[in-house]
Amino acid sequence: MDNKHCGIAAIIGRTNTGKSTLLNALLGQKVSIVSKIPQTTRNIIRGILTEERGQIIFVDTPGLHKPKHHLGKYMNILAEDSAKGADVVLHLVDSSENVGEEETMIVGFLSRQLGKLPIILVLNKIDLGGKFIQEYLKLWEAKSGKLINELNDKLIVIPVSALKGTSLDKLLEVLFSYMPKGPQLYPEDMVSDFPDNLAYADIIRQKLFERMRQEIPYSIGVLIDEVIERTKELTFIKAVILVERDSQKAMVIGDKGRIIKEVGSASRKELEGMLDKNVYLELTVKTNPDWREDKEILQRMGIIL
Repeated sequence: MDNKHCGIAAIIGRTNTGKSTLLNALLGQKVSIVSKIPQTTRNIIRGILTEERGQIIFVDTPGLHKPKHHLGKYMNILAEDSAKGADVVLHLVDSSENVGEEETMIVGFLSRQLGKLPIILVLNKIDLGGKFIQEYLKLWEAKSGKLINELNDKLIVIPVSALKGTSLDKLLEVLFSYMPKGPQLYPEDMVSDFPDNLAYADIIRQKLFERMRQEIPYSIGVLIDEVIERTKELTFIKAVILVERDSQKAMVIGDKGRIIKEVGSASRKELEGMLDKNVYLELTVKTNPDWREDKEILQRMGIIL
C-alpha cells in the first residue's frame, strides 16, 4: 500500500472538446454523458480508476464558456474550483478546431496556476489530423510568456485520441507519476460517486439530445421528481423535462407523441441496464421560461450547492 498513489485529476476545457469521451475511455465504461451538442456536462462528475499503481479520481467538469445566465455562470465556477482543488489538471483541447475566445479565457486562467500544480495539455482528436496543434502551443506560449520547451514539467504536452484510444496509456503513466502517495479514497469496485438521481437525469437528457439534434439547444433540463422501489424487480422513476417555450415543448413531445415516446423507451432501456431490473419511467414536459435562472432548480440539478 505504501507504494500506491492516489489523487485527483481535473479535466478542464471549453465545450465539446471530448472531456466526457476521454473520461469514459480512461475508465473503460460510461459514467458521463457524451453528445455532439456542447455543454452537455452540467455537473462535476467523478470517475474513479483503480489499478495496481493506485487510484485516480477524475473530475469531468462542465465546459468553460462565456456565461449568459445563472446556469452558465455556475458551470464555470464549478470548473474553475475543481481545477484549484486537483493534484493535476488536464487541459483538453480539440486539435481539429481552431483556438477561440473561450479557449483564450481558459488558458488565461490555467496559466496563472503554472507552478502551483502540474498541467497536462491534452491535444485531443489527433485522429482528425491535429490541424491546429501549433495554434494551441502558441496560445500557451503567449499567455505564459515562455516557450513550450522552457516550461519543463509545469506543462506536459500529450497528443491523444480519446475516441480511438490513442496514447491513453502514456497519459495514464504521466498522471500516475504526479499522483501523491497514499491509500485509495474509494472502494476498488466503485467507478463514480455521481448521485443516482443526477445519473438518471443525464441518461434522459442524452436521449433527448440524440433525437432533437439542433432543433432545441441546451435549453432542456431534466429533474427527477420521484424514485420508488416498487418491488425487488421494479423501480418507478418520475422525471420532468423542462423547456423554456411552449414551442419547444411541442417539439419535445413530437407529432402524436413520437419523440417523447422514443426518448422514454430508449431511456428506460438504458436505465434497466444500469439498475439491472425493470424500470417504469414516467416523463412529463413543462414550460418554465426562467428555469436556467432559478437557483432552487439548479440546486436540485446539482449545479450549485
